[in-house]
Amino acid sequence: MRGDQIRNVSDMTIGNRICITGVGVVSPIGIGKEEFLFSLKNGRSGIGEIKEFDTHCSRSKRGGVVRSFHPKDFIAASKIRRLDRASQFAIAASKLALADAKFSVTQENSSRVGVVLGSGFCGLSSSEEFHRGQVLKGFLDLNPMLFPNTVPNAPSSYVSIELGIQGVNSTLVQSFCTAEAAIFFACDQLRKGKAGLILTGGVNEMSEFLFRGFSELHLLATDQGHGEKSCPYDKMRNGLILGEGAGLLVIENEEHARSRGVRIYGYILGYSLVGKSSKGDGSEDLDRSIKMAIKGREGTSIDYLSGAGNSSKVLDALEARGIKKTFPAQYLQIPVSSIKSMMGEAIASGGMRMAANVLSMENDFVPPTINYLNSDPSCDLHYVINQRLDREIQTILHLGISQKNCFSSILIGVEWNG
Repeated sequence: MRGDQIRNVSDMTIGNRICITGVGVVSPIGIGKEEFLFSLKNGRSGIGEIKEFDTHCSRSKRGGVVRSFHPKDFIAASKIRRLDRASQFAIAASKLALADAKFSVTQENSSRVGVVLGSGFCGLSSSEEFHRGQVLKGFLDLNPMLFPNTVPNAPSSYVSIELGIQGVNSTLVQSFCTAEAAIFFACDQLRKGKAGLILTGGVNEMSEFLFRGFSELHLLATDQGHGEKSCPYDKMRNGLILGEGAGLLVIENEEHARSRGVRIYGYILGYSLVGKSSKGDGSEDLDRSIKMAIKGREGTSIDYLSGAGNSSKVLDALEARGIKKTFPAQYLQIPVSSIKSMMGEAIASGGMRMAANVLSMENDFVPPTINYLNSDPSCDLHYVINQRLDREIQTILHLGISQKNCFSSILIGVEWNG
């Protein structure tokens, strides 16, 4: 996406107010919103030792792997063999989200339904396997079923094929703001009248190739005497834990939702995506992103700030500085938490995080940042640690950070004029 993307929607009419009507999630802490919600409330970790591939070349051994997923629960057995793991996640989350929204794709409405997904290194494992075969076996012995899965847009394409969706179909990749960028683009498509309803969010697949890449870049957490863990904002944090999964929302304009008579979880009140400026440490850019997202709603009370903290020394501290710039007098009153402590980090983890935000808003609680033991002077906000905070949640500010690239903010609320 080019330049700063900003959208404040405080003056919109019912015809183009964007609302959330469905949630679907496949995650390390639960399949479906009920199990996911239980884990969020109870601070249950989905991070464990990686057994799906060899980690002996890395000092890091743990990840947020989806282990309770059974594709046959969502996809006909005859189709599974052709699908990569990311596409299986995306199809399952899409079906769960549409069922939650009480919406069925039909021949009559299929051209007005869209899919816009953020792709977190999807296709990487298929690409590795395909090219490994090319090198070792030659062109005449390649597996043709692998090739369609080597591209990052495979999940969104397979979702459309599986569900018969014929409308907008797009895939976005925007560093660690990938899912957020997809949601922004989906909102723009709705407001332009390109669709009546869109499935949007993010999907991620962990692979040995990806894991080794992050490990070689020394981005992963290691055991330095305190355990290998994702512990955002903790003084002893030393790197991120990779995760995987899919989180999708059903979004539609309010008029469309009201005509169907369905439950509305809440509204997307404002959002922005900005690039990193050439000067400064990035906190100014985060501040700029937040101010763009809340423009026109500066007096709105933030009941929960869904943090992007991922157990990185630099990113977590940068986030704190940016928040204090935006809310110099209020930052100690705003509860902050990062569910990456339970699920790990992924390029498009914003999809699962947005699904969690919706459930937090519906059930009035702030999920905990687990594994927090040691306070850090550079991370001095009002963190919700180790146990959830039960309180009324009317508005949530969601942050996405790719510290060397871009910064995103999304303001959601239960009421349009709340």
